[in-house]
Amino acid sequence: MMRLSESLRKNIMEATIGRVLNKFKGRSRRDILFFEDILANYIKECEDVGFGKEMKKIGQEWMYLTSNALLPESLKALPCAILFNRVLKKVWINLGLLKDIKASKKNKIIILKTKGEMITRIIGANNAIIGVYIGILNRVLNTKIGCIKARQTRELCEYVFQIKDLPVFFKMKEKIVYDELNLMPRISGFTLKDALKKRILQLGNENKIYFRKKILSPIENTIFHIIGNYNILLEQIFHISYDFFKNLVENETVDEKKLILLKNLLQVTGWGIIRIKKDKRKILFEIKTPPYGLQLEKDNWKFLANMILGFLWTIDKKFRINSLSESYKNVKIAYSR
Repeated sequence: MMRLSESLRKNIMEATIGRVLNKFKGRSRRDILFFEDILANYIKECEDVGFGKEMKKIGQEWMYLTSNALLPESLKALPCAILFNRVLKKVWINLGLLKDIKASKKNKIIILKTKGEMITRIIGANNAIIGVYIGILNRVLNTKIGCIKARQTRELCEYVFQIKDLPVFFKMKEKIVYDELNLMPRISGFTLKDALKKRILQLGNENKIYFRKKILSPIENTIFHIIGNYNILLEQIFHISYDFFKNLVENETVDEKKLILLKNLLQVTGWGIIRIKKDKRKILFEIKTPPYGLQLEKDNWKFLANMILGFLWTIDKKFRINSLSESYKNVKIAYSR
């Protein structure tokens, strides 16, 4: 099985300045190497206060859209057990998203057993990952799916799904539009490969990438736009982000070096080409060719803006989002204190 390091070497996972393009087993898609703890703890906070149904819907829509756009028709036509056991298993293990998955189907019942799956390995039981599996089954089977049983621990999970004879559809951008929006110019600069060479990021065991011992998972970027459009507890994202980064960034580090670190992290993990302008009271982030999603609704940058705000709180907790504007392939986020 090809390892993530080998995928990077062979440009199957293509790393250019500001973009990570995943070309492994399927159509190309733009991934973000994202701090799994931030996403997992956002999901946990939402579910803890009663938004479990919404988290399941977000996971379902995201994986339906990505399956619809990114799986070739030949793979969609495979029996679902073969698709999971022979194709998706290789993809997801290669990306470090889980340790193992086994699928079986009998009549209208589908059973999935997993080990060490993304999100669950950090927060335990959650509805978002149930939604992820429902979404892909919706698309490959072209029918409604119900989860009739789920047993989730951080290490082992088992799901029982039931097929219902009703079609499911989520509207989406055309793949050609998604590709055009995510197309980037070929320019030189600091990339993911450079960050790995300089040990800013590390390749660890089980095909995982780490930043100071925290997991960075390759995630197709549409999920962040969907979360932003659902608009659930977005104000919690910068609190979660701050709690995460405050333990990774030394207090004694001068502000300029913190901003350089943030710029490098955003660029090498795929958020686009970043420019930062700073004066005494304001910081402006200009992001060229940011990652656009597959959802039909407007692309939404609030998750990104709030995550950045959490990092800026390691400089000064007085920072607030002052404005967020967008033009073609360009996003500007202004922070002030």
